[in-house]
Amino acid sequence: MGIFVRVIDKIVFAALFLSALQIPILADHYRQYLAGFYDATSEQVQQYQALADQFDYPSIEAMIDTLRQNPDRMIQEDASNKAQTVAKLDEISHGLETLQQGHYFQQAWYMFSPEHKNTLVRVMDNFAPSVPLSPTAIVFSLITAIVVNLIIWAPFWTVGKVRHLRRKRVRYA
Repeated sequence: MGIFVRVIDKIVFAALFLSALQIPILADHYRQYLAGFYDATSEQVQQYQALADQFDYPSIEAMIDTLRQNPDRMIQEDASNKAQTVAKLDEISHGLETLQQGHYFQQAWYMFSPEHKNTLVRVMDNFAPSVPLSPTAIVFSLITAIVVNLIIWAPFWTVGKVRHLRRKRVRYA
């Protein structure tokens, strides 16, 4: 029974390690996806800025505020769309910064957060598992796999230790 448990432990650890190695690769794919989205959104915001400059608005926000005050619902809706696009650009910028400069756990937290679920699903459509070449990524993956493996097996070790101590007490009683 003991050898079976040790083999299972090794298999679980290997699976955890291989899974943890995918985080840096997934982060790179995610970053590339966001970079393309950033470029398209940035171009759109630049067009808004050119429009604001053409009509002598001090900023995009001032132009959007003026459009929101227009009594025509279509123009108000257009203002809301423009504001959402500008906010989306800021959000994408933050995401790119996290994925480019953040460490392993910051990247994982960002990608797997619920508000980014739809983007993660789209990125996963084109994801192909591989092994990262960065020593830092490998070390973080190894540490993550060890910690998760310990968390998974700790209850079993505790139960085994308690049983062992009970048997030991019964023998000496």
